[in-house]
Amino acid sequence: MLDKFADELRQQREKSGLTLQQMATKTRIDLKFLEAIDQGNFSFLPDLYVKAFVKQYAKTIGLDEDITLKKFEAAREGKEFDPNPPAPIEEVKQAEAPKVESPKIETTKPIEKSTSQVKSYVDDHKQKSGEDENKSNSQLMILGLGGVGLIIIAALVYFFVFNKSDKIILEETPIEDVIEQGNQRYVEEETAETIADDSTMIATSSDSLVLTFYAKETSWVFVVLDNNRTQEFTLNPNSKFSITASREFKATIGNSGGVSLQLNNQPVDFTGRVGSVRHFKLDKTGIVYLNAPPKLEQ
Repeated sequence: MLDKFADELRQQREKSGLTLQQMATKTRIDLKFLEAIDQGNFSFLPDLYVKAFVKQYAKTIGLDEDITLKKFEAAREGKEFDPNPPAPIEEVKQAEAPKVESPKIETTKPIEKSTSQVKSYVDDHKQKSGEDENKSNSQLMILGLGGVGLIIIAALVYFFVFNKSDKIILEETPIEDVIEQGNQRYVEEETAETIADDSTMIATSSDSLVLTFYAKETSWVFVVLDNNRTQEFTLNPNSKFSITASREFKATIGNSGGVSLQLNNQPVDFTGRVGSVRHFKLDKTGIVYLNAPPKLEQ
């Protein structure tokens, strides 16, 4: 299904008269990632960034971004995209309260008159007394409350037993924020050099370490500085970015093969692989690779 989805994107791009090189210029997405999308390969970066690239790709070729993203998610699950999915119908079985027959009250027979003797009598079945009627009303009330209780129990059973979901919901940074971050980091070479010079000057007597990232390819970076604050950014091809700290850096690089490092203007012996994530700790003594993503320690 992903191949079919990729074919639709490629056909729309060709219909728009855009080459992959032109798409790279307009979207600021690395050319090799655009080639992977054209080939139906969507595993080149973490899922969050693939969605951001698909949405930017669709916007550039004139497709609806939200619908295209829904098509991508359906294709990844091996399903056909349905623009009008049926609304879910929740059925709650309600227990039926037992039918209660209303008490029959027999009326008193009229008094018969005769010319010879006046007689009055009442039917052998006596009328129910006021106490019996109150008892019947109480029974009706109890049965009604019992029926309501059964309905509530049935609804609770449905909610806690049949309406469970095994899906794990992960919080993700909105795709629009990811694209906006990428666009803000993209600057021309002259501007990038100015920013690099300014960022290098940030170092003060309290921030004695300056770490500079040099990107050959699009890369995502998350850094914990001195274990008291964090910084996250996206590097575009042929750009650089500097940050400062007093003691140490702990970082995660998404596309580690496309990045090189310098600490206080000295090269760092950092090795990574294209398309692979790498975690490390860096201070004045050198670099140590980590097995898990860094985080703030309380």
